[in-house]
Amino acid sequence: MDRGTGVLRRDRPRGNALSAFRGTKFEQSTLGVILVLPLVIVLLGLLLYPILSAFMVSLQSKTIGTPGKFIGLGNYIELFTKDQAFLEVFANTIMYAVGSVILKTVLGFVLALILNEQIAARGLFRGWMLIPWIIPTLVVGLTWRWMFDQSGGIINFVLYQLGLVDIPPAWLSDKMLARLAVIIANAWRGVPFFAITILAGMQTISAELYEAAEIDGASIRQRIRHITLPGVRAVMLVTIILSTIWTFNDFELLWVMTGGGPSYSTHIFVTYAFSLGFMASRFGYATAVSLVATPLIIIFILLLVPRLWGDES
Repeated sequence: MDRGTGVLRRDRPRGNALSAFRGTKFEQSTLGVILVLPLVIVLLGLLLYPILSAFMVSLQSKTIGTPGKFIGLGNYIELFTKDQAFLEVFANTIMYAVGSVILKTVLGFVLALILNEQIAARGLFRGWMLIPWIIPTLVVGLTWRWMFDQSGGIINFVLYQLGLVDIPPAWLSDKMLARLAVIIANAWRGVPFFAITILAGMQTISAELYEAAEIDGASIRQRIRHITLPGVRAVMLVTIILSTIWTFNDFELLWVMTGGGPSYSTHIFVTYAFSLGFMASRFGYATAVSLVATPLIIIFILLLVPRLWGDES
């Protein structure tokens, strides 16, 4: 009760500690940063320590059973000035990643368009579509190695029966054909991931947009270009980023199919680093090879992430 007026007055409810804390000194964004900061510190520790340890190893001349000898940037200088095989491996990695991701993006988008339509047994086809993605990579590599075999492979058998070739191509013995073969195998395995994620993005697009476009006389091509592609662009960018990272580190498929051959033609960073580290016992040099891929992936992500943020905004 107010002593001056004699009117009964309710005390203002005291807010909880969180609202008082947030309202007096810190805005909501600042409070969010403080709450997330411990997790960020833990994650940075788990990520930075292995990276820094690997970088320190790359600055050494290190073999099995001997202490490492510090040589500074000697391994990196040798990579780019003396190691001709590494230059080929560098080009192979870019070619393999770009070719595989482009093929997976195009085929995945087309497959998603088909499965987004009202077709018979659509649910069954969606389930079957995931089979290549579920099969272990080792099995995929062995299967495609047999399929591309020059003498007993099914691909050469079909080509010969159709009269397309007179002499069976040596898919895994010719440099260019071997590169094409591993890209095809990688794309076959990765297309389902692209298709299912892009299909999920298509499901979020309002059907009213398509109906309005159809009433306005828009063709199928125009509807895809102006409605479907903008609607799934953010999903496609995330999928491309993830697939690029996985493709850069795709060891099993390449090692099982070709072992990096013929003559370094299908070696990428991870397979070349493995052969140097565990076959030539040059761990410092092999670590340097592995770390070269890191800035390339970071640059690629930095180029795509602003586009992703722009789509979300």
